[in-house]
Amino acid sequence: MKIELPFLTGSVAAIALLLGACSPSAPDETDEGAIEETATEAEPAPAAETGETDTADAERQTREEMLAEYDAALEEARETSGSGSPALWTLSDEDTTIHLFGTVHLMRPDVEWRTDEFSEKFDAADLIVLELDMESEEGQKAVARDFMSRGFYGDGRTLSGQLSEEDRTALEDAIAPLNLPLAALDPMEPWMAAVNLSVLQLQADGFDPNAGIEQVLIADAREDGKEFAFLETAGDQGAIFDNLPEDTQKTYLYETAIMLDETSRMLDQVIEEWSDGDVEGLGVLVANPETEGGDGVYDALFVNRNAKWVPQIEDLLDEHEGTVFVAVGAGHLAGPDSVINMLRDKGYDIEGP
Repeated sequence: MKIELPFLTGSVAAIALLLGACSPSAPDETDEGAIEETATEAEPAPAAETGETDTADAERQTREEMLAEYDAALEEARETSGSGSPALWTLSDEDTTIHLFGTVHLMRPDVEWRTDEFSEKFDAADLIVLELDMESEEGQKAVARDFMSRGFYGDGRTLSGQLSEEDRTALEDAIAPLNLPLAALDPMEPWMAAVNLSVLQLQADGFDPNAGIEQVLIADAREDGKEFAFLETAGDQGAIFDNLPEDTQKTYLYETAIMLDETSRMLDQVIEEWSDGDVEGLGVLVANPETEGGDGVYDALFVNRNAKWVPQIEDLLDEHEGTVFVAVGAGHLAGPDSVINMLRDKGYDIEGP
């Protein structure tokens, strides 16, 4: 899809978050209480209205424009195909074998994605490498402390007090079917509200964080007594969104709101590409610099993080003896700036698509 966008659109952002970006801790219930509990843990300052602020409305797309661009991307993605199962890559030296596998952070429980090849390579691994520590108690505390807490104002401002009338109306219309009052989102910064909306909608439509690939792999690895390692911290991931310009955050929230009812359909279609192993098609939909290049968002979500991960993978070749299974968001292994392409550009011979 050869379309330039000035910012990360809400619909694409939800997909990028779940296939390429981060591994947020989602509320367990799709109701007001779940979000309010998270807000309470972050201990925001008492709400205080600070007045409306206008965003760059001229840069924003309409719902119709966003749907048209997504459908164009989907058509392009479907022009290519994969092997019929999620892609796997392998690189090795004389004493280390590393398998790389793309994940989806929320899945429908009935999706069958395991293959004999996957099971063979995962079972052979003695070390599992994930983006983020969601395995240990300390890692889970860090998600709440260093990721979730970044998404709350804590200084007296409220979300509704920072949004324009147009933004508030779009948000209220979006959350009405979820039976979620705007007050439940008020302690949140725009990016955190957008993330929560996307996840809540996906859960309401049958997606389950516990069916996400990482959670399945963690459970299996624990049972097998495998070791764990991680590529970044919860603070690293929280900073990606927290450092977005305020106007970009508000646009992300606005477009998430007006496209919320399309989020599950889009993710279902992206998972079809992932399940088919269509790495090229997945790159078009998820890790595409021409649809996510504005305000440095594409670089922040993919390029910069991939570049930081590549030396860590190289270190595994040098320092670990045995078999390693690296499982990261599928968007990191697709697109022009993927971890795979970066490793190949450095001269590594990698088996796989």
